[in-house]
Amino acid sequence: MESPQLVGVHLGTASVHVDVYSTDGERLAGGEAPVAEQTTLAWERALHEAAPALPQTGIGSVASTSGTAVLVDKYGEPVFPPQMYFDSAPEQASKLRDLDLSDLSINQNIAFSPTSPLPKILKLREEHPEKFQRVEWILSPTTWLLYRLRFDASTPWRDIETDWTNALKFGADVTTPLPTWFESLFETLDLPRSLFPAIRPPGSFIGVADGQLAERTDFDGIKLFQGLTDGNASVLANGGVKPGDFSITFGASSVIKYVSESVSPHPALYYHRHPIDGYLPGASFDTGNLLRWFFDRVLNCTPERGLELARQVPSGHGYEVFLKGNRSPFFDADVAGSLLGLNYDNSLSTEEVHGRLARGLITGIILTEWTYISLVEEHFDTDIDRVLVINDGTPTLDGNYDWWNTLRASIWDRPVVEMEPRTTAGAVMAPALITSIYSDVETAAENLLRERDVIEPDPSVSADFDTQKEAYFDRWRDIAAFYQRE
Repeated sequence: MESPQLVGVHLGTASVHVDVYSTDGERLAGGEAPVAEQTTLAWERALHEAAPALPQTGIGSVASTSGTAVLVDKYGEPVFPPQMYFDSAPEQASKLRDLDLSDLSINQNIAFSPTSPLPKILKLREEHPEKFQRVEWILSPTTWLLYRLRFDASTPWRDIETDWTNALKFGADVTTPLPTWFESLFETLDLPRSLFPAIRPPGSFIGVADGQLAERTDFDGIKLFQGLTDGNASVLANGGVKPGDFSITFGASSVIKYVSESVSPHPALYYHRHPIDGYLPGASFDTGNLLRWFFDRVLNCTPERGLELARQVPSGHGYEVFLKGNRSPFFDADVAGSLLGLNYDNSLSTEEVHGRLARGLITGIILTEWTYISLVEEHFDTDIDRVLVINDGTPTLDGNYDWWNTLRASIWDRPVVEMEPRTTAGAVMAPALITSIYSDVETAAENLLRERDVIEPDPSVSADFDTQKEAYFDRWRDIAAFYQRE
């Protein structure tokens, strides 16, 4: 009997990827298409453009952005535009943080962040109460797309389910044996729990793709299974499959994930349930999007040119840059990005100043990522002997990213294992285990994942940062305290 093919979809902010894999991990076909705007119609068009010729039968799933909310009517049609993960509702978030909900303490920061779904949902209800009455389901993009492929346009959406990774930021308790919703939260907010789907494990069977979208995109006949957030799919693609694994996925944001066997609360960490087994304490903060904005709006250059300017600056000569605090670890939209050490020097050319700005921003990103390596080691009393890294969708220098990863390895003072960015493979790993294609997660990883390179630290650069990296988070915390003054 012929082995089934695996079809993974990554619905990202900038583009849609669709890849077809054999069970030994060979990429048989694939496609990518840009997302023109953040609407469900644009997502459908991008999926249509990206989808290669698909097998008549196969196993399929989806990964998409975490924290984005899609509010739809009973036929899955949008009532409001998608509330993207980067949209913000700070006033409603402030009200949520004032609530007495001690049972939500483990993930309260992430559930009540200004960019999380609940504040934005409450804002829509306050500003458009009549229109809000038409909402039948509140879903993640992952769940919306899976059921859009599952159902015909004339079929009412009933008995909708979602995976526990996408449910987290909507108000799920992931610490129970089978994650469930925080009922007290929805009661306090007077938000009908019926608007939110039942929570199931990633990889649970949904049905066979049978809608008009499935027909237009060649997905008809594909068996659909519950998906993941793209952060969790990237964790799996990054090799984060067993306790002790530590990974960083760099794309629009830096997504930090550590695989733990249990929950140990910390205010700077939020917890996902691992898609397969255990837990994923982690964090995320804007980095890739900030980098592109900075190159475009401040330096007026392409990302590739900005990275080249940064590469030419010697280690330790960049200005000191601190990231925004709207996400981890401060969860405060008032904490803006900051630039320190800007001493004017007329001997420097404009290009050299731009290079120091770019180098400072990249170094700031790496140091911010390092604060979580240090935090995890201390909090879990562990040693992280290597860091798994995916640079997903990041501009490169003629395909050569070694200098950035060498800087990472040197500042972090440990090897960096660069993995091939196979988010679509991560999306289908849980379904492949559920259907017994692989006997265990290690076997699945051996077949589906690919390691690109191992980058060792440069001892001379590591020594330069021994003192600086220890002080970096303390200064960032002082900056946050400045913004938080009454």
